[in-house]
Amino acid sequence: MSQHIKTMFDQLRAAGAAEVVIFFDGSGDSGSIESVDIFAAENQRMQIDLTAIYPKQKSTYVDGQWVDEVEQKEMSIYEALEAYCYDELEKTNIDWYNNDGGFGEMRIDLGDTVSVELEVNQRYTEYHTSSFNLTEELEEN
Repeated sequence: MSQHIKTMFDQLRAAGAAEVVIFFDGSGDSGSIESVDIFAAENQRMQIDLTAIYPKQKSTYVDGQWVDEVEQKEMSIYEALEAYCYDELEKTNIDWYNNDGGFGEMRIDLGDTVSVELEVNQRYTEYHTSSFNLTEELEEN
């Protein structure tokens, strides 16, 4: 886990947060984070007014080639948690936003030992085919 993520989790813990739950949903070629909820130890939803530094990768085209740069960007803690979830979803290589899409959640337990669980559900269309030979019916008539 990178230092900026550890720092963000330490900030949340210092503010009294015990858990973060991030919901996402997507289909039809787009997807988004639907909600970022922060909870205190008593499972009470909290609003936290914090900022965090989160690295944002930026690609620019220079002299005929793409150059990747990482910019340290200050943003609200909610935006940083969204960015973290998007980054981790990208690492899974699971297509949760195209066609039938998918949905899921990231749960961050901010206890003594931080644990992060990411659950991704993919939707798909299923069909059943039935075939019938109707030749006999034609011959009977």
